[in-house]
Amino acid sequence: MIIVITGPESCGKTQLAEELSAELSLPVIHENARTYIQSIESSPHYKPSDLVELLKLQLILEEGADNRILDTDLLTLIIWWREKYGPVPAIFQAAMRSQSPRHYLLCAPDIAWQPDPLRENPSDRERLFELYQHELELRNLPFDVVHGIGQSRLDCALTVLEKGPSRRATR
Repeated sequence: MIIVITGPESCGKTQLAEELSAELSLPVIHENARTYIQSIESSPHYKPSDLVELLKLQLILEEGADNRILDTDLLTLIIWWREKYGPVPAIFQAAMRSQSPRHYLLCAPDIAWQPDPLRENPSDRERLFELYQHELELRNLPFDVVHGIGQSRLDCALTVLEKGPSRRATR
């Protein structure tokens, strides 16, 4: 099973991915957007073509990715595109439909915002959280919301993983 950690900016996705990796002895496929955006000439500004390139890179990273933890996936790119550019191109939709089965852990934005030059939404995390939740429900993808700070967030994630995906958001 693939476990995807997803949600708005600065909600502890990477930390949770690392903690789950240690706890479950599963490798993590780290978010490639940060490295990619930092490497482009116009960083931190990006173009639609950059998001298409990130899609291609994500698909390569996910090849044979069973029994792993993904620190975000195509869902983030789809939401990102829609927020910046409007309707999502068919290539993103097709890639999303062809993904291997996965269980999403949607991180609630209940931890403190951490400034970062690549982050764009310090005061909009609740709205973005709702977009992630809506998109997961719309696509009928298995997910659970994780919340809490520190050990309680990890415990929440472990508990929902033990039960299996619920496809409902409870906060």
